[in-house]
Amino acid sequence: MAFQSGITTSANDLLDKIRLFAMGACGYAQLMYQADAGYLRLHLLHAASGQVVNLHSYAGYIAGYGSTSFNSGAAYSSQTVASGSYSVSPLSGSAEYFLFGGDGWCYCIVQTASTTYAPFLFGAMTKTCTFTGGAFLTDTYSTYVRADIDGNTNKWKAGNSGVDVVRAFYSGITRQLDNYSPIAFNGVTPLYPATIEVGRPIPSYFYSMMGFAPGMCLLRVNGQYVNKDVVTLGGNDWMVFTLSYGGYGFLK
Repeated sequence: MAFQSGITTSANDLLDKIRLFAMGACGYAQLMYQADAGYLRLHLLHAASGQVVNLHSYAGYIAGYGSTSFNSGAAYSSQTVASGSYSVSPLSGSAEYFLFGGDGWCYCIVQTASTTYAPFLFGAMTKTCTFTGGAFLTDTYSTYVRADIDGNTNKWKAGNSGVDVVRAFYSGITRQLDNYSPIAFNGVTPLYPATIEVGRPIPSYFYSMMGFAPGMCLLRVNGQYVNKDVVTLGGNDWMVFTLSYGGYGFLK
Protein backbone atom coordinates (compact mmCIF):
# COMPACT_ATOMS: atom_id res chain seq x y z
CA MET A 1 0.00 0.00 0.00
CA ALA A 2 1.08 3.61 -0.52
CA PHE A 3 0.56 6.71 1.59
CA GLN A 4 1.37 10.38 1.15
CA SER A 5 0.46 13.49 3.11
CA GLY A 6 1.33 17.15 3.02
CA ILE A 7 0.00 20.61 2.28
CA THR A 8 -1.72 21.70 -0.92
CA THR A 9 -2.04 25.34 -1.93
CA SER A 10 -4.78 25.24 -4.59
CA ALA A 11 -7.11 22.97 -6.52
CA ASN A 12 -4.60 22.92 -9.40
CA ASP A 13 -1.87 21.85 -7.01
CA LEU A 14 -4.03 19.12 -5.43
CA LEU A 15 -4.98 17.75 -8.85
CA ASP A 16 -1.31 17.46 -9.75
CA LYS A 17 -0.56 15.66 -6.50
CA ILE A 18 -3.39 13.19 -7.21
CA ARG A 19 -2.03 12.73 -10.74
CA LEU A 20 1.49 11.86 -9.63
CA PHE A 21 0.31 9.60 -6.82
CA ALA A 22 -2.19 7.70 -9.00
CA MET A 23 0.47 7.10 -11.64
CA GLY A 24 3.28 6.29 -9.25
CA ALA A 25 1.47 4.18 -6.66
CA CYS A 26 -1.92 3.09 -7.98
CA GLY A 27 -1.28 1.66 -11.45
CA TYR A 28 -3.00 4.40 -13.46
CA ALA A 29 -1.69 5.69 -16.79
CA GLN A 30 -2.08 9.29 -17.89
CA LEU A 31 -4.27 9.72 -20.96
CA MET A 32 -4.26 13.52 -20.95
CA TYR A 33 -3.10 16.31 -18.66
CA GLN A 34 -3.34 19.87 -19.93
CA ALA A 35 -4.60 23.39 -19.33
CA ASP A 36 -8.30 23.91 -19.92
CA ALA A 37 -10.09 27.25 -19.59
CA GLY A 38 -7.56 28.53 -17.08
CA TYR A 39 -7.53 25.35 -15.01
CA LEU A 40 -6.37 21.77 -15.56
CA ARG A 41 -7.99 18.61 -16.90
CA LEU A 42 -6.70 15.13 -16.18
CA HIS A 43 -7.76 11.77 -17.62
CA LEU A 44 -6.46 8.50 -16.17
CA LEU A 45 -6.80 4.84 -17.12
CA HIS A 46 -6.32 1.72 -15.02
CA ALA A 47 -5.71 -0.81 -17.77
CA ALA A 48 -6.30 -3.98 -15.76
CA SER A 49 -9.81 -2.96 -14.68
CA GLY A 50 -10.60 -0.71 -17.65
CA GLN A 51 -11.51 2.16 -15.35
CA VAL A 52 -11.35 5.64 -16.91
CA VAL A 53 -11.33 8.58 -14.49
CA ASN A 54 -11.84 12.18 -15.65
CA LEU A 55 -10.79 14.99 -13.31
CA HIS A 56 -10.81 18.79 -13.57
CA SER A 57 -9.66 21.57 -11.27
CA TYR A 58 -11.64 24.77 -10.86
CA ALA A 59 -11.26 27.93 -8.77
CA GLY A 60 -12.12 26.30 -5.44
CA TYR A 61 -12.69 22.62 -6.07
CA ILE A 62 -11.85 19.48 -8.04
CA ALA A 63 -14.58 17.70 -9.99
CA GLY A 64 -14.47 14.17 -11.33
CA TYR A 65 -16.50 11.43 -12.96
CA GLY A 66 -16.01 8.03 -14.55
CA SER A 67 -16.51 6.99 -18.15
CA THR A 68 -16.30 3.77 -20.13
CA SER A 69 -13.85 5.17 -22.70
CA PHE A 70 -11.73 8.23 -23.50
CA ASN A 71 -11.83 10.54 -26.52
CA SER A 72 -9.02 13.08 -26.65
CA GLY A 73 -11.06 15.24 -29.02
CA ALA A 74 -14.02 15.51 -26.66
CA ALA A 75 -14.42 18.02 -23.87
CA TYR A 76 -13.66 17.04 -20.30
CA SER A 77 -17.36 16.75 -19.52
CA SER A 78 -18.32 14.92 -22.74
CA GLN A 79 -16.59 11.57 -22.44
CA THR A 80 -18.48 8.46 -23.57
CA VAL A 81 -20.99 6.79 -21.24
CA ALA A 82 -20.25 8.89 -18.22
CA SER A 83 -21.24 8.64 -14.60
CA GLY A 84 -22.46 11.68 -12.70
CA SER A 85 -20.01 14.24 -11.38
CA TYR A 86 -18.80 14.63 -7.81
CA SER A 87 -16.40 17.12 -6.25
CA VAL A 88 -14.37 18.21 -3.26
CA SER A 89 -13.46 21.74 -2.14
CA PRO A 90 -10.08 22.16 -0.42
CA LEU A 91 -9.72 24.76 2.29
CA SER A 92 -8.96 28.14 0.73
CA GLY A 93 -5.22 28.72 0.76
CA SER A 94 -3.13 25.99 2.34
CA ALA A 95 -4.91 22.74 3.14
CA GLU A 96 -3.79 19.43 4.59
CA TYR A 97 -4.25 16.41 2.33
CA PHE A 98 -3.78 12.64 2.58
CA LEU A 99 -3.47 10.15 -0.27
CA PHE A 100 -3.99 6.41 0.17
CA GLY A 101 -3.59 3.96 -2.67
CA GLY A 102 -2.96 0.53 -4.12
CA ASP A 103 -3.26 -1.09 -7.51
CA GLY A 104 -6.53 0.18 -8.98
CA TRP A 105 -7.64 2.54 -6.20
CA CYS A 106 -6.75 6.08 -5.16
CA TYR A 107 -8.30 7.86 -2.18
CA CYS A 108 -7.83 11.55 -1.36
CA ILE A 109 -8.82 13.10 1.96
CA VAL A 110 -8.51 16.88 2.03
CA GLN A 111 -9.05 19.55 4.66
CA THR A 112 -12.13 21.67 3.89
CA ALA A 113 -12.31 23.66 7.14
CA SER A 114 -10.12 24.03 10.21
CA THR A 115 -11.21 20.70 11.72
CA THR A 116 -13.13 19.16 8.82
CA TYR A 117 -12.00 16.75 6.10
CA ALA A 118 -13.75 15.48 2.99
CA PRO A 119 -13.14 12.47 0.70
CA PHE A 120 -12.59 12.20 -3.05
CA LEU A 121 -12.34 8.49 -3.85
CA PHE A 122 -12.07 6.44 -7.03
CA GLY A 123 -11.09 2.88 -7.79
CA ALA A 124 -12.06 -0.58 -8.88
CA MET A 125 -13.89 -2.61 -6.24
CA THR A 126 -12.84 -6.05 -5.06
CA LYS A 127 -15.65 -8.08 -6.60
CA THR A 128 -17.64 -10.73 -4.74
CA CYS A 129 -19.24 -11.98 -7.97
CA THR A 130 -18.51 -12.02 -11.70
CA PHE A 131 -19.76 -9.13 -13.83
CA THR A 132 -18.45 -6.53 -16.28
CA GLY A 133 -17.57 -3.28 -14.56
CA GLY A 134 -16.64 -2.66 -10.95
CA ALA A 135 -15.43 0.93 -11.18
CA PHE A 136 -16.68 3.28 -8.48
CA LEU A 137 -16.35 6.97 -7.67
CA THR A 138 -17.62 8.53 -4.49
CA ASP A 139 -17.52 11.36 -2.00
CA THR A 140 -19.41 8.93 0.34
CA TYR A 141 -22.54 11.10 -0.03
CA SER A 142 -22.96 10.12 -3.67
CA THR A 143 -21.57 6.97 -5.26
CA TYR A 144 -21.44 5.91 -8.90
CA VAL A 145 -20.88 2.26 -9.74
CA ARG A 146 -20.43 0.66 -13.14
CA ALA A 147 -22.31 -2.64 -13.15
CA ASP A 148 -23.29 -4.28 -16.45
CA ILE A 149 -25.92 -6.59 -15.03
CA ASP A 150 -29.57 -7.41 -15.81
CA GLY A 151 -29.02 -6.95 -19.56
CA ASN A 152 -27.35 -3.53 -19.29
CA THR A 153 -24.20 -2.44 -21.14
CA ASN A 154 -21.91 0.35 -19.95
CA LYS A 155 -24.30 0.97 -17.09
CA TRP A 156 -23.59 3.41 -14.27
CA LYS A 157 -25.79 3.00 -11.22
CA ALA A 158 -26.45 5.82 -8.79
CA GLY A 159 -29.38 7.00 -6.77
CA ASN A 160 -31.40 6.43 -3.64
CA SER A 161 -34.22 4.21 -4.88
CA GLY A 162 -35.31 1.86 -7.66
CA VAL A 163 -33.20 -0.43 -9.81
CA ASP A 164 -30.28 2.02 -9.98
CA VAL A 165 -29.91 2.52 -6.25
CA VAL A 166 -26.43 2.24 -4.76
CA ARG A 167 -25.80 1.47 -1.10
CA ALA A 168 -22.12 1.91 -0.37
CA PHE A 169 -19.56 3.07 2.19
CA TYR A 170 -22.05 3.29 5.02
CA SER A 171 -24.08 0.85 7.05
CA GLY A 172 -26.41 1.38 9.97
CA ILE A 173 -24.85 -1.74 11.46
CA THR A 174 -21.77 0.24 12.41
CA ARG A 175 -23.92 2.51 14.56
CA GLN A 176 -26.01 -0.24 16.12
CA LEU A 177 -23.27 -2.69 17.09
CA ASP A 178 -20.30 -2.13 19.38
CA ASN A 179 -21.72 0.64 21.53
CA TYR A 180 -18.22 1.28 22.71
CA SER A 181 -15.15 1.06 20.56
CA PRO A 182 -12.61 -0.30 21.29
CA ILE A 183 -14.58 -3.18 22.84
CA ALA A 184 -14.07 -3.07 26.59
CA PHE A 185 -13.34 -6.77 27.16
CA ASN A 186 -10.63 -7.18 24.53
CA GLY A 187 -9.56 -3.69 23.46
CA VAL A 188 -10.19 -4.41 19.78
CA THR A 189 -11.74 -1.88 17.39
CA PRO A 190 -13.95 -3.74 14.87
CA LEU A 191 -13.41 -2.72 11.24
CA TYR A 192 -16.20 -3.48 8.78
CA PRO A 193 -15.77 -3.90 5.01
CA ALA A 194 -16.98 -0.93 2.95
CA THR A 195 -19.45 -2.98 0.94
CA ILE A 196 -21.03 -1.88 -2.34
CA GLU A 197 -24.59 -2.97 -3.17
CA VAL A 198 -26.77 -2.09 -6.18
CA GLY A 199 -30.47 -2.31 -6.93
CA ARG A 200 -32.04 -5.09 -8.99
CA PRO A 201 -35.20 -5.03 -11.14
CA ILE A 202 -36.71 -8.32 -9.95
CA PRO A 203 -37.92 -8.11 -7.32
CA SER A 204 -37.87 -4.33 -7.26
CA TYR A 205 -36.06 -2.60 -4.41
CA PHE A 206 -33.92 -5.62 -3.65
CA TYR A 207 -30.13 -5.41 -3.68
CA SER A 208 -27.11 -7.50 -4.57
CA MET A 209 -23.69 -7.03 -3.01
CA MET A 210 -21.22 -6.58 -5.86
CA GLY A 211 -18.03 -6.17 -3.83
CA PHE A 212 -16.23 -3.89 -1.43
CA ALA A 213 -13.81 -0.99 -1.58
CA PRO A 214 -10.20 -2.11 -1.13
CA GLY A 215 -8.07 -0.36 1.45
CA MET A 216 -11.06 1.15 3.24
CA CYS A 217 -13.23 0.18 6.20
CA LEU A 218 -16.04 1.45 8.38
CA LEU A 219 -15.71 1.80 12.13
CA ARG A 220 -17.56 3.27 15.04
CA VAL A 221 -15.79 6.43 16.16
CA ASN A 222 -18.08 7.09 19.17
CA GLY A 223 -15.83 9.73 20.70
CA GLN A 224 -12.93 7.32 21.00
CA TYR A 225 -11.08 8.64 17.96
CA VAL A 226 -10.43 11.94 16.23
CA ASN A 227 -9.35 12.69 12.68
CA LYS A 228 -5.91 11.29 11.80
CA ASP A 229 -5.80 8.76 14.65
CA VAL A 230 -4.29 5.44 13.61
CA VAL A 231 -5.80 2.06 14.49
CA THR A 232 -3.42 -0.90 14.18
CA LEU A 233 -4.83 -4.39 13.61
CA GLY A 234 -2.91 -7.44 12.47
CA GLY A 235 0.10 -5.43 11.41
CA ASN A 236 -2.00 -3.00 9.30
CA ASP A 237 -2.35 0.68 10.11
CA TRP A 238 -5.69 2.37 9.38
CA MET A 239 -5.93 6.16 9.56
CA VAL A 240 -9.30 7.29 10.92
CA PHE A 241 -11.48 10.14 9.66
CA THR A 242 -15.02 11.21 10.44
CA LEU A 243 -16.59 11.82 7.03
CA SER A 244 -20.18 12.45 5.93
CA TYR A 245 -22.08 9.43 7.31
CA GLY A 246 -19.67 8.13 9.91
CA GLY A 247 -16.20 6.84 10.72
CA TYR A 248 -13.82 5.51 8.07
CA GLY A 249 -10.40 3.95 8.18
CA PHE A 250 -7.94 4.06 5.27
CA LEU A 251 -5.06 1.64 4.88
CA LYS A 252 -1.68 3.36 5.08
